[in-house]
Amino acid sequence: MSPLPHLNATLAGVWFGMYLFTTFVVSPAFHTLFPDAGTRRAHRLVLGRQYARVNGLVTLALLVTLTALSVAQAPSAALLAQWLMLVLLCALIALHVRFATRQSFPPRWITHATLLAGLGLCAAAVGG
Repeated sequence: MSPLPHLNATLAGVWFGMYLFTTFVVSPAFHTLFPDAGTRRAHRLVLGRQYARVNGLVTLALLVTLTALSVAQAPSAALLAQWLMLVLLCALIALHVRFATRQSFPPRWITHATLLAGLGLCAAAVGG
């Protein structure tokens, strides 16, 4: 039995867990810790750069694992769903970064769509 499906599901869970933590713990804490919008934005940019370093490695590992799964297994709806969710997540993250560097806070719809796509990625990884 190949460890790839388990690794894939674990990486999807790690990716989603990181996003949940920053969305529901770090972001609200920043509003309390840094009432001044300019200070809060500066701290978010620093944290965002560090988050991108770690999340980028997790996303790369997820991409490599998903590619290996795609080569090792027959095509399935779960694999296709994971690829679609991963591409969607990459696009949403690019939008998030674009808005975050120009404004103090990205639109909520980007966060909501990213949460749904991350949940879809996890569901497909566990179901695959």
